[in-house]
Amino acid sequence: MHHRLVTLSEGSLTAATLRRTPELEIYPAPGEADCEGISVVWAPFDAVNPHAKLAIVGVTPGPNQAERALLAARRAALAGHDPTHEITQIKCESSFRGKQGTNDRAIEENLKALLEHSGVAERVGIDDVDELWKAEAHKVHFTSTLRYPTFIGDKLFNNQIDSLKHPFLRLMIEDLLAAELRQLPSDAIIAVLGRRGPGVVRHAARLAGLDLTRIVALQHPSPNNHDGVRQYLAKERTQSKRPCRCFLCDPSRLLPNWDVTRWIGMHRSTHE
Repeated sequence: MHHRLVTLSEGSLTAATLRRTPELEIYPAPGEADCEGISVVWAPFDAVNPHAKLAIVGVTPGPNQAERALLAARRAALAGHDPTHEITQIKCESSFRGKQGTNDRAIEENLKALLEHSGVAERVGIDDVDELWKAEAHKVHFTSTLRYPTFIGDKLFNNQIDSLKHPFLRLMIEDLLAAELRQLPSDAIIAVLGRRGPGVVRHAARLAGLDLTRIVALQHPSPNNHDGVRQYLAKERTQSKRPCRCFLCDPSRLLPNWDVTRWIGMHRSTHE
């Protein structure tokens, strides 16, 4: 696919135009339609961090993240150099964060809180969760159950249907995700975000011959799931042996516009 990028204009690789660029569409086949409205677009997200202590697994890469990676890959191809390092950095910098250029920190603050409260950050040796995307990034592999940007109708795929019951999505999981998990270090913890993700990852992990106890299911940190995140932090006792830095254990970390009054009493009762 990399060789095709040099034939495309940068304008055809933007988040807005991505799904209208047939050269990048890998499903469905040209002239065909999917009965569920599923479409899959290629983006250069094949690299695996062979030194990762933690894999964080979402659903599918978003179009803004794909745009940055595609443009970087195209420019590298035109210049005749390997874009792997730059794309890996882009994937890291833009995974589970607000849209580039905005001050929306909700998703990353939720994710940091989940990793702290669950004890996962401490367990894998992440000393400063605030450095997850910077100084600690070499310990992390950011990925998705569906490796390439996947859509259902005009919306980004978000488990609206069971991906294991869709032939092509199941193929991606059994071929790509299973192989990806197999490439991780044998002691890496696999943190899976969301309600349906853990079942999908366990399926791929069985095929890969992995120890399923390495898989940790966490709430999805999306702002749409604020209550789910806060309920988990309030109802579950922290698994972190060091002082927990989630925003309920350490209210100094709350974002200015966050009101967690309804969860404070529950959190206090859980942790007495």
